[in-house]
Amino acid sequence: MTSITFGDLSFEIRHSSKRRTVGITVERDGKLVLASPPEVPIEALERIVSEKRYWIYSKLLKKESLNPPASVKEYVSGEGFYYLGRSYRLKVVELQQQPSLRLYQSRFELQRPAQAQGREHFIQWYREHLQPIVEQQIATLIKRVTTSPRSVQVRELGNRWGSCGHKGDLYFHWRVAMLPRTMIEYLAVHELVHLIEPDHSTAFWHRVERIVPDYLERKQWLAENGAIYNL
Repeated sequence: MTSITFGDLSFEIRHSSKRRTVGITVERDGKLVLASPPEVPIEALERIVSEKRYWIYSKLLKKESLNPPASVKEYVSGEGFYYLGRSYRLKVVELQQQPSLRLYQSRFELQRPAQAQGREHFIQWYREHLQPIVEQQIATLIKRVTTSPRSVQVRELGNRWGSCGHKGDLYFHWRVAMLPRTMIEYLAVHELVHLIEPDHSTAFWHRVERIVPDYLERKQWLAENGAIYNL
């Protein structure tokens, strides 16, 4: 097995005399494979990878959603839950005059009668708290991106972090509430730019880069780490 690295992307090279062109595959576990005829020089492979790097990062971002979290969350005292990139311990408390779930003094508190529906309570909490955060983030970016959405909504989006509707509505997955603010900014820019450039074209990524110069690093971080931010 031969491997090669171009920048921050590492590939397994699979030579085949039956191939006439170079192909790039992103396997289910995120492994990158270069299938190539034996005679193709390294310089040519590097050029092909450079031309395809936006597509590669896009595929890596989608693949992370296929990798389940390392463990299933349990809604018991001591379990950790992310909010804005930081993990907070959960404490199950006896019935009190307070919301079923709250973040209080650097820990989540879940009332015992709500424990059986813990996941639903966390999802609702994340949705309610993410809404003003993304609205504020979008508001700070509108002048720089030179466009604005019809609405900003938080909902369940399956394996997508965000989505741009054809009528100008922006949607964000409730999981985004778990991410560090730098990732929330990147996702907000990503969806805002889609109001101007609907496809992941070169023009789209150039617009993103003008607002977030290190977007490639953030995109790669999200592809590598996004799966842990889940319930």
